[in-house]
Amino acid sequence: EVRNHIAYITLNRPEALNALNHELSAALEETWYAYDADPEAWVAILTANGRAFCSGADLRQRNSETAPASHRPTHSLGHGVDIYKPIIVGVHGYCLAAGIDLVLPCDIRVAGESAQFGMTMTRVGVMASTGASQLPRAIHWAHAMEMLLTGERMGAQEAYRIGLVNKVVPDADILATCEEYAAKILRNSPTAVRLTKEAAIRGRDASTMAESLKIGFGIQRVMRATPDAKEGPRAFVEKRDPQWQPADVGGVH
Repeated sequence: EVRNHIAYITLNRPEALNALNHELSAALEETWYAYDADPEAWVAILTANGRAFCSGADLRQRNSETAPASHRPTHSLGHGVDIYKPIIVGVHGYCLAAGIDLVLPCDIRVAGESAQFGMTMTRVGVMASTGASQLPRAIHWAHAMEMLLTGERMGAQEAYRIGLVNKVVPDADILATCEEYAAKILRNSPTAVRLTKEAAIRGRDASTMAESLKIGFGIQRVMRATPDAKEGPRAFVEKRDPQWQPADVGGVH
């Protein structure tokens, strides 16, 4: 649901603690594509209904041999979906295994006091493929490996201490806190925000500092040619609020 340039994306399989089955994973991936393509959606907030954010992959369905081949779970934005628009996530209750795969691609992470995080795949004989590749890029190596190798859970305050989340708030304040972050982002040019995120992601993935800087300067040249690049300085000089345009760039590839 899109309201006031915010795309509200809600996991809604509460009876299964929002465990990711093939259908939910496919629907979520389609929703990310829709968010990325919607010019009126400038920021996304991902939350979940029920007692948990996401308890991981649906192991009952994983054991089934009848799951449709077209609905293989992807769990995250890292499988063919490159989104340079900002994404905020609010987590409560269990956020385990594939649930963390959903959190890692998000830019700003809010945890409720009830949140429990854990890379628990190895406990059920599953390898944490996405988590193993992405978690050490998101937090310190030692903390990431402790999570990946032990499978132990941690509370919200510990997740904050190791840098997995930005803020811990009472559960009742999760959505409002996410909206506060969204409001701060929405004050800025959506084109500048999108290109800045692209520069950050592609620069992080560059093999050398020189290549990273080259990417950043190349994307900066794209920004200079946009209407917002002219509107921002003009509004500053005229002492008024800028009138931003929807982001009209699809990234630099």
